[in-house]
Amino acid sequence: MIRITTDIPKHLISSIITSNMDEKLENEALEYKGFAVKIKRQGDLNVTARKKSIYIDLPLDIHIEKQNGLFTIEANGIILLNVTITTSISIDLHLNTKTTIDGWKWLEEPKVKVGILNIPVSPLANMVMNRIDDRITNQIDSSIAKKVNFQDLINKKLARLLDCKKISAEPELYLRAQLEGIESPGFREHTNKIELPLYLDIKNQVSTEYQVSADWNSPPFNWIDNDPLKYSQDINISLKYDRIEDIIQSKINGLVIGGKTLKVHNVEINHDKKIHIQVALTSPIESILTISGKPVITDGKVQLEGLEVDMKTTSIIYKMTAPIIEKLIRSDIDDRFPLDLQKVIREQMRLELTKAKNIDFLNLKINANEAKLSNAQFTDNHLNATITTKEVEVVILLEHVENIDEIMS
Repeated sequence: MIRITTDIPKHLISSIITSNMDEKLENEALEYKGFAVKIKRQGDLNVTARKKSIYIDLPLDIHIEKQNGLFTIEANGIILLNVTITTSISIDLHLNTKTTIDGWKWLEEPKVKVGILNIPVSPLANMVMNRIDDRITNQIDSSIAKKVNFQDLINKKLARLLDCKKISAEPELYLRAQLEGIESPGFREHTNKIELPLYLDIKNQVSTEYQVSADWNSPPFNWIDNDPLKYSQDINISLKYDRIEDIIQSKINGLVIGGKTLKVHNVEINHDKKIHIQVALTSPIESILTISGKPVITDGKVQLEGLEVDMKTTSIIYKMTAPIIEKLIRSDIDDRFPLDLQKVIREQMRLELTKAKNIDFLNLKINANEAKLSNAQFTDNHLNATITTKEVEVVILLEHVENIDEIMS
């Protein structure tokens, strides 16, 4: 399971809500007891969030006007609406919102500029609320529905990210990932942003062969009460021996051992109770070098138990030097083992996590605490293993997105 944290600036939320609201409010003509009432937004919104809801304090300027003989009676006040946007995400990833006005209060009661205001302000406020309630709440819901299509975001954007991709040229490796499910504990509020943590259950497979991606289906979504105390992500690895043979050949070719440069013609791997690596050398002597041993992995370290090194050549002259070459190669192998794969994985992970990933609209930062190798098995034609990464977190940064349309395009 991977934790994805989306940090959404509060100004971006405000822009979604106010994108069309201002024009509609200013065009809204109300009348109360002969007074014309005009409404417009007064200042910025205050945005907070927790669990499944976003809370907005919406300040509105109320302008009251009435012709009275030669004079016009005018008054202005500021009322604060308490707006709640309750979100729900269905199991098939449809985002729905229900916006309600939960209350109001006068920040500034209407003050008369000219004449006398002889109407009570509370009934006036109630009339304004009743008249604009549906228009404001419906406008917010329609703006969010228009701007944020959560289903498309997951099904189209994330599906492309998880499609089978080539992740390494040498060795040639492919990653195929399938999203199995999504969970979230809801919104969290910070000073200038709203955080939405998502926990993605992803099935990963790294292979030497390109794998056709399965048909993408909407993964199920569930709300959860709290963040998981621990979460980890498994990556299953399956490497065919013929690709490992190519890797070994490229690594050995040109290797200098005891002052002798190895030139390799071919590599073959066989497996019974031991792993047998057969190397056809053309230099320093034309021969067949066979390295055998039982690979044992303990605490992420690989040891070759019962190591045997054998070199066979048809040349009588070369047969005299073969034992010397055998000894040099065996000594070099002993120096390289046990091989600390755990250290190799950690170092590679450290290098990868220092890079910022820019994929489509996403600016990603990736964090992980630990990676551990387990379940390594040598079969007749594959090396299979699992890498478990603990507390993997992908932080999606939207700080530089000026328009929400950039995200969904």
